[in-house]
Amino acid sequence: MIIDSIIVVVLLALAILLIILELFFLPGLSIAGFVSLLFYGVAIYYSFVHIGTVAGVITLVVAVLATIFFIWYFMRSRTLDKMSLHTNIESTAPTEVADSVKVGDCGVTLSRLNPMGKVLIGDETVEARAYDFIEEAVSVRVVKVERTTIVVEPVNENNNQ
Repeated sequence: MIIDSIIVVVLLALAILLIILELFFLPGLSIAGFVSLLFYGVAIYYSFVHIGTVAGVITLVVAVLATIFFIWYFMRSRTLDKMSLHTNIESTAPTEVADSVKVGDCGVTLSRLNPMGKVLIGDETVEARAYDFIEEAVSVRVVKVERTTIVVEPVNENNNQ
């Protein structure tokens, strides 16, 4: 009887440990989650078969309450706070290209377009894309205007307008 109780307690403890690992440390559904469910099932089945019906019901209730308690306790502990990332995202998503930028406008690259980079068109700095790599400080012409970027090509002396 005591050995049977120890077996049930150990199985439940392992099941709770594995479910906490599954929820907080292992991404996605992994073997730990399935093994945890297996341990829960074996512990409850073992207590019903080897100890009795009353012990089986008590084991079931204790398993549910203990799991809820330990998940709640782990979430409230400072362990998760120590592991969490405490940085703020200060970047912004690309904004829409101003209506003043038109196809055929000329400008200069502020950074290397590899294939994306910054271009100065008039007095506006915009995100630009090129079909080929374009170095910094190269004159470019707008060939296409999209919602958040523009497409540019280098200005050659041969096809200069």
